[in-house]
Amino acid sequence: MDETKPRRRFPWLKLFLTLSLVLNLALIGALAGMVNRVGQSGSALRGAVAALPVEDRRALRRDSHQIWREARAERGRAATNQRMIAALRAEEFDIALFAEALEEAQQRLVTLSDEMHAQVVARVAQMSPDERAAYADALQARVQSRRWRGAPARSAGQ
Repeated sequence: MDETKPRRRFPWLKLFLTLSLVLNLALIGALAGMVNRVGQSGSALRGAVAALPVEDRRALRRDSHQIWREARAERGRAATNQRMIAALRAEEFDIALFAEALEEAQQRLVTLSDEMHAQVVARVAQMSPDERAAYADALQARVQSRRWRGAPARSAGQ
């Protein structure tokens, strides 16, 4: 008797489902992170920068160009991207390698955000009490006008 293994109908299906699961988990993680960091009123850092006076925003933008230049010049970025791609292309998918490379990329973004945060704090610390009061008014107006759909509106006293 001739016993042959039944041929798989879709041999690529297992790889496709694994990649789909990984990408879905990454998307869910990214969305959860955004909701956790952002809150009801959009990005707090973006809102804080947007509420600054025009001159301060221009100066902050000028200062932040250096941060972005340094981030682009970083050597590890290309290596991280190559490790992610290699993990995805490997015959046996190494989820740990992919997750580690993705975490490194995320950490770079967090570092950039932290540096921008420090610049905004330093700029606000240099403001006079009147300038800070005007900034608070602008920030409050921005927060109230950028509510997520369905979020209850708060009164000015809350």
